[in-house]
Amino acid sequence: MRPMRFGVLGTVEAWRGDDRLDVGTPRNRAVLARLLLSPGRVIPVDQLIDDLWEGCPPPQALSSLRTFICRLRRVVEPPAREPGRPSVLITEPRGYVLRVDEAALDSAVFERLLRQARVAADPRTALGLIDEAFGLWRGPAYAEFAHTLWARGEVSRLQELRLGATEHRLDTLLALGRHAEAVPELEAHARAQPTREEGWRLLALGLYRSSRQGDALAALSEARRYLAGELGVDPGPELRKLEADILAQTSELDLPPAPVAIRKPVVRLRCLGRDDQLAAAGSAMAAAESGTGGSLLFDGVPGAGKTQLLRGVEALADMRGFQTAWAQAHPLESEYEYGVARQIFEPILYCLPAQERRRLLSGTVEPAADIVWHNRPSSGGPDALHALYRLAVRLAERVPLLIAIDDLQWCDLGSLRWLAYLARRVEHVPLLVTATRATGVPAGDDQLLESLCSIFGLVRLGGLPGEAATALATELLGAEPEPAFIASCLRETGGNTLLLTEHMKARGAGKRSTSIERWVAGQLRHAGPGATALARAVATLDHAAEFHAVADLAGLPDSQAAAALSALAGMGILTDGSPLRFNQPVVRQAVIEGVRAGVPQFALTP
Repeated sequence: MRPMRFGVLGTVEAWRGDDRLDVGTPRNRAVLARLLLSPGRVIPVDQLIDDLWEGCPPPQALSSLRTFICRLRRVVEPPAREPGRPSVLITEPRGYVLRVDEAALDSAVFERLLRQARVAADPRTALGLIDEAFGLWRGPAYAEFAHTLWARGEVSRLQELRLGATEHRLDTLLALGRHAEAVPELEAHARAQPTREEGWRLLALGLYRSSRQGDALAALSEARRYLAGELGVDPGPELRKLEADILAQTSELDLPPAPVAIRKPVVRLRCLGRDDQLAAAGSAMAAAESGTGGSLLFDGVPGAGKTQLLRGVEALADMRGFQTAWAQAHPLESEYEYGVARQIFEPILYCLPAQERRRLLSGTVEPAADIVWHNRPSSGGPDALHALYRLAVRLAERVPLLIAIDDLQWCDLGSLRWLAYLARRVEHVPLLVTATRATGVPAGDDQLLESLCSIFGLVRLGGLPGEAATALATELLGAEPEPAFIASCLRETGGNTLLLTEHMKARGAGKRSTSIERWVAGQLRHAGPGATALARAVATLDHAAEFHAVADLAGLPDSQAAAALSALAGMGILTDGSPLRFNQPVVRQAVIEGVRAGVPQFALTP
């Protein structure tokens, strides 16, 4: 079935595939235009009538509106739909709603391309995205309805976005060294929009880089005369600074070197068995796009697949036009103050032109510059927390921002305090904070970590279901295995993503899984003192692993054995019962094999 598309960047149109549809009379087109003004939202009948007849509806307005809706349904509903069950133009108790995907409305696609262009590290990529966005325009937005009161605000908003995109495009041409191409367009733009100081700034910069210093100063003088004569104001700080820099011929005005693109790992959006978690992230992104920020915590035992899921969330954000910032906490860097904050902001700031970076780090954000850019010691405190918060807000105001932190339990204390400060203040910011936490793994400050996690929306990760395990085995082994194989693997691993993956690989190759042994040894180390000795004793005693017998064999006092047991149970490795036992048989087997093989991490000292 050919998809429906709608256009408002010009005359209001509808297409099915490549075929333009006849929407009908001007009043039918007005109904479609008004519904497209608020896609996906219910418009009350009274509001529709008031807008369509501009406050002076005829007595038969309601019946006329119903006729227009009926005719419009014949155009927009798919031909194969069930009679009487519309799926695009829906009647609700209070009014009507037009269900339109973002990709089906040209104005939404235009905004998405602009968001992607704003975060593109390569100017050539940004230019291509902007040119693609401009290719969607066929004339003035809502052309035949631009004069109406109900369309005027949206028309002005789209026009402002178009002007901003024009300036971004011209700025990108200058960044690519294409001054000869940019200057004529800048001449026309600055004089057509003389109140926009950015146009004058770019024109003067383009002239200066074209070795026309006198013309650049003349353009700034022309801007000053217009602003003073028409508006009674002086040029803003950017124009005044540019004039001083041109007179001083500062090196800052020279064409900067091409920014180095930060290469991100290639991520598959599909995360087996995690559709619900990805859907939760998608809903939170949709809210952030509309200006309602939030925070999500993906919580699960070690090996549950949290990092893979967070990478999937990052890929989803990239597709939606978010700017993404990634940080990986690590126990060896937990004492590095604001280390996670630096990971988040440094790559973004590095890719920005120097002038834009200065603007972002100015004013109330200056204390953050010492932390995330100049790498100077910080006194911390409220000023630093607020400055980092304001920096995140400024970045999110350019384009919706996703912050992703993996292994939050190892985050440094300064960054934890900032994240707590940020998470309580994102309600009206287009920003989504996401993080993963390994359940039960001891943290540097458990109380602060728990306080922060209580602010986040909690999304738990359990074991993989059978259907996902079958798909995983098919990918790993190249053929769909027998149900008995899947059942056995799930029983041995408890559906833990990492253990299931490595166990299937080992069984497929007919080898012992040394990777599981190394992973188990690492988890026992993270669990703290006595954990390795306790696990080794539980593995040895098996069905006779009562607590006191385990403590005696491990050579641990009861208090230390109890602390180690609490940590291992919290991490999902042991079950605190009578007898003690491993939750996943493959973990017990890894401990036994590690001891037999003389793996140093399983040495016989507590």
